[in-house]
Amino acid sequence: MIKVLIGDSSERIRENLKRRLDAETAVGVCALVGGGEEAVQESLRVRPDVAVVDSALPGLDGLQVTEMLAQFAPGTGVILTALESENDLMRRAMLAGAREVLQKPFSGDELVSAIQRVHDFQERKRKSGAATTQAATGNGNGRGGGDHGPQGILVTVLAGKGGIGKSVVATSLATALAQRGESRVALVDLSLQFGDVAALLDVTQPRTIADLAAHNAVADADVVADVLSSTATGLHVLPAPASPELADYVTTQHLRVLLDELRRSHEIVVADTNTQLSEVTLEAVESSERIVLLTDYSVTGVKNTRLVMSVLGVLKVPDDKVMLVANNRDARTENSLARTQAESFLGSKIALEIPFDPAVVGAAVSRGAPVTTTAPDSTVSAAIKQLAGLIAHNSPQAPAGVAAAAAPAPAAKRQRRILGFAR
Repeated sequence: MIKVLIGDSSERIRENLKRRLDAETAVGVCALVGGGEEAVQESLRVRPDVAVVDSALPGLDGLQVTEMLAQFAPGTGVILTALESENDLMRRAMLAGAREVLQKPFSGDELVSAIQRVHDFQERKRKSGAATTQAATGNGNGRGGGDHGPQGILVTVLAGKGGIGKSVVATSLATALAQRGESRVALVDLSLQFGDVAALLDVTQPRTIADLAAHNAVADADVVADVLSSTATGLHVLPAPASPELADYVTTQHLRVLLDELRRSHEIVVADTNTQLSEVTLEAVESSERIVLLTDYSVTGVKNTRLVMSVLGVLKVPDDKVMLVANNRDARTENSLARTQAESFLGSKIALEIPFDPAVVGAAVSRGAPVTTTAPDSTVSAAIKQLAGLIAHNSPQAPAGVAAAAAPAPAAKRQRRILGFAR
């Protein structure tokens, strides 16, 4: 039986929904609540399979309740109900972790169908996570595990602010590394909901990282190799899910096993991330041998970069793993910080600057190709190649000045929970 919690400020609505669900033999209402705090407390106490919560709950609203359940009760799928149906609400609900959004008024049949869909998804996710744990511990049937550990290095491209060209830099960097011809290079799009890697490289691949996760194939070397797309430069690409809701298929356990498998088959793995410090992003950060932290010279960009650096400090990421790169995404104005000002504020030297050239970058983006192929002699391309040279120099073994790969320390994992990122 599917256990359902109903959260709505109206007692009449709560009772009506309960009466409708009581008519279903496969569904049972385990709790009725009228406020946000009560919804979280009862969910933690009774552990419902599905929570149906109104977006306008008093106290903690429905989005806040959804975020807290996603963090502290990940086994509970959330259906958000709302009077309005704006796209912005849908987007925010999805980002918070809701599986469905129902616009009021909705029929009883619509509610039952939504509950069944969410429950089925949670069951698939639970089974997928269990199978991946088996693969990670060597008890699964994945053919890629073997006894030999990963040999390649992981390079995570990170930014504290959107709109500064992170994905453009990540795709160009990975392409430049592949063009060197010295290493097998893979690029993974970890911006799972709204990834741009496939579009920036004009890659059309019907299968993505979500398919690997959904079919418990992240540890299967043959399947992973089959899902990877190849570009003309020899770069292997693993795109983000084709639809935002598929992002939830990919857990940190999936990612951990997948990155290990890719580092067995490639000397260098580049990971593009989203600008939110999600659990998936932090997993990549902690697994990395090198982190390319991208900033621009805007006040907000530098401020957010310092916030990211403070989080890396809390996670005890060694300073020598982090390479600070400034991307001149926009023309310098009187409101832009000087390089020395940015370095002073960040307390760290900028290792490399990517020059401003909107014509070159714009043409590359519109053509779906990296700047190192569309404008190989440009100053932007030269900077990207310089960055690739610095990365390639440290592959496949981390030399002096770059910390060797190691499992994340337990203390770091505890710090993630303090920060509220862990699930």
